Amino acid sequence: MSFSHIVTIVVPVFVIILVGYGTGRLRLFDASGTQALRDLTMQLALPASLLLSIWRTPRHTLVEKLPLAGLLALGFLAVYAVLFAVLRYAARTPLKRAALLALACVQPQYAFMGTSILTGLFGAAQAAIPIAVGGILVNVILDPVVLVMLGLPDRTALRTEARSLSAGATRPKHAMATAGGGGTAVAVAPAVTTADDLPEPPRTSALQTVLHQLREPFVWGPLLGLVLSVTGVGVPEVVGSSLTLLAGAASSAALLYVGLSVAKVGRPRLHPRVWVISLISVVVLPLLLYSVGKALTSSEAAAQAALILAFPVSPVPLMFASKYGDKADEETIGSAVVVSLILSFITLPVIINLVG
Repeated sequence: MSFSHIVTIVVPVFVIILVGYGTGRLRLFDASGTQALRDLTMQLALPASLLLSIWRTPRHTLVEKLPLAGLLALGFLAVYAVLFAVLRYAARTPLKRAALLALACVQPQYAFMGTSILTGLFGAAQAAIPIAVGGILVNVILDPVVLVMLGLPDRTALRTEARSLSAGATRPKHAMATAGGGGTAVAVAPAVTTADDLPEPPRTSALQTVLHQLREPFVWGPLLGLVLSVTGVGVPEVVGSSLTLLAGAASSAALLYVGLSVAKVGRPRLHPRVWVISLISVVVLPLLLYSVGKALTSSEAAAQAALILAFPVSPVPLMFASKYGDKADEETIGSAVVVSLILSFITLPVIINLVG
């Protein structure tokens, strides 16, 4: 594939993202409008596209894609575990921050940008399978694991609160003593409050989190398509035409949402942590997976897996940081979303040319 052809596939994607960014800067969409655009993509258009594409894929083709699924599991799950362990235990990063930063490194915008670019490179049927496999791995395994960790109590914060309570006047503790005249005197001594005395916040149930994710159309749509393909059920013409019309909105709506998300983040902060996350996301991880994939499987599977991971940082870790992290986490991941998107304008064509 010529580099000029790659550019003609990639550049229009960034043009639509730029349109979304301008729309966001002009405030033509408010917060509810942006959320509606995301829901249109993730709840309707993209699930319809994946369902139809996988449904139409022959059973033997799905079996041939098992090595691709293994590579994506390596890229998403194994690399996340390594990064989390390094941040948590080697760098002594707090639990929630380590979970969020590691997620930002490995969760790309394959669902938002991948539909347009991978379809242009491989065709709709071939593009749907890696996107669907990635969606299942991320939404059924990776994100629920991260949400469970984010729901765990922060023992460090509890100890800090305990120390602050102990330093001041804490709850009184009565001690009984016998006075010289035979009466009883009551002495009041401060009681030390420890982290164990403080109530723990409710923990996230792993099973409930997974079941919640399975209710999302972006997850069960591809799974339903897989079941229908494996069982040999044909696509009725009316159903196929209807799903095709709905799927047509997936690419444009997803790219507009990316631009709106970037506009909401604003000017990025260019501190070292942002650069590390961005470079891992758009350069290090895809090239690493491509090298490993070529050694273990075929060049085609390695290329598709690498390209799924070559997209910029997803807005999903930013949403998690806004809800569970602090201001520093939100700023770091938001900046990484913007920086990785800018870098990917250069890195995506280069990586496509390299692995293509």
